Amino acid sequence: MRSPLTPFGLVLVLLAASCSGSSGGSGDPTGDADGPGQDTAAADAADAAVDLPADLPPGGDSGDAEVTLPYPPPALPVEFTRPADGEPIPADEVTAFTEEVTGLWKETGWFRWLLRTSTGVDASSGQESFLAWYNDIDAVKADGVVTLRQQGGEHNMWIPGSKVLSQVLNGCMLTEDPWICKAAEQYCRGLTASVKGFIWDEADPAPYLMARAIFPQDSTQVMDAETWGDDGRTKVMSFDGAKKDEVGWNAQTFAWPHNPTWGDIWITNMRSKDDVCAITRSTLFLHLAADGLPPGETRDACMETLDTMRGFNKDIVDSGYYIRTKDPEGQAYVIPDQDLGSYVWYLTFGEDNECTARLASDFIAYQEPRTGDCGSGYGTVYELWAVDVHYYNYPIVWNYHMAALGHALYFGYNDVALALLEGLAARQDGNLAPNSTEPGAEHPSWSKDNAVLLVQQAALGLPLTAKEARLVQQHWRQAVQEYSTWPNWDLWDPALPDGTYAGGDLRPQETAQGIPVEALALFVEYCNSPFKNPAGEPFVDCAVVADPSRWGGNP
Repeated sequence: MRSPLTPFGLVLVLLAASCSGSSGGSGDPTGDADGPGQDTAAADAADAAVDLPADLPPGGDSGDAEVTLPYPPPALPVEFTRPADGEPIPADEVTAFTEEVTGLWKETGWFRWLLRTSTGVDASSGQESFLAWYNDIDAVKADGVVTLRQQGGEHNMWIPGSKVLSQVLNGCMLTEDPWICKAAEQYCRGLTASVKGFIWDEADPAPYLMARAIFPQDSTQVMDAETWGDDGRTKVMSFDGAKKDEVGWNAQTFAWPHNPTWGDIWITNMRSKDDVCAITRSTLFLHLAADGLPPGETRDACMETLDTMRGFNKDIVDSGYYIRTKDPEGQAYVIPDQDLGSYVWYLTFGEDNECTARLASDFIAYQEPRTGDCGSGYGTVYELWAVDVHYYNYPIVWNYHMAALGHALYFGYNDVALALLEGLAARQDGNLAPNSTEPGAEHPSWSKDNAVLLVQQAALGLPLTAKEARLVQQHWRQAVQEYSTWPNWDLWDPALPDGTYAGGDLRPQETAQGIPVEALALFVEYCNSPFKNPAGEPFVDCAVVADPSRWGGNP
């Protein structure tokens, strides 16, 4: 159970835990999603932490965890229930709600909209193609052509991008729709590109490190019927706006002149936990895709991505649980004075701190636990303090917990999984308690963010209560209401004038109550997951979700 520590009490715990009196943090009081640099005392603690991996895996103790093989299991391999809470939703209301949400997917062409508005490299350039969700873009429409322009400052594109990747992967497996599968192929290539694009040259000794973003040469994409299932509309993908030297505390942007795959490009370095937590959670669905995708181009692309993520996580584990990066000369290094790339920064305060992050990388890299026992994965000193410092640390904590749980289920470590599932339930109970002591409960997006979290957790075995099921429906209905009147789903529509589209004119912006547009189809992740818990209260009709002909109601 979570300790009821006040911020003052937590400071006392931190001071007592460190013989030097040092403390550290993962939040950024300036508002950046990454953790800030630490003070001198905290840096001393980090220096001590750097030496700790010598006593940690590889070669570490996986504890008494027992594995049940083979994997993956065809269904949730553990039994787990929660006390009833709230009035169950009648089955016909669940179906009506599902038709309402899927009707929005159909009306807006949400999956096709992803293909049209994502950016990357087109195969017509003669180079490897990919698409990804770049945050810092605008669009210029002129004479029927839409140019998507990168503006620079691209740091956390795989926070929304990982949600998109999970949805198109699971949507492909669930519906077998060829254009959802095309999006899955391109987004798999996009995640792979963040690693392949960060290779210095053919002799690079560290080929599995990840850039924050890569900025390739411009290319033009004609979205024809044969390749894209579209009507021949034209999109130009331009990255020149990002190609300028920048140096910040949490990233640098510089020229990358001889990448083996895309040649003379630019990159932003210092991949951080902000995105990696989300990528690590979504990697579970790459494992499921290895078993669920039929042979073909999409499977080939996504299996390359899975292999790439294995290499990336192996480097993290083998480097002592650090996310390494590279300098402008291509030399790999551990970020020396920040916690944003470290899973061991807080070991001074207990070996359970950031344990789920280490455990998730263990599973992806080596298919087994190599760090210590993570227990429930909930309520560590690091977590209690980090989320109090900055709201952005909640997704980091949540995602790594879910990533560790999902991979424990997949690889058959059922005792580990059950403990983590119990911790997930305890965390969620605390999040939505009537008098929650969570610092984030005062944030305007708390309820909405928990609705998204509930669907993600339900895909990993958390049985939702009726009260939670109703919360999910509440926020998705709000999104339907907001997005159904947004006018710019098709920028190529002749009714839309030429000009520049940015911000909420390019992508619809959610309110504090509506689900973000990048998570709009998250039900496909839940419905495709083998780990759905039959003890949970239904909130969506998966038969409707799995059949695009039923989206919006029977024709």
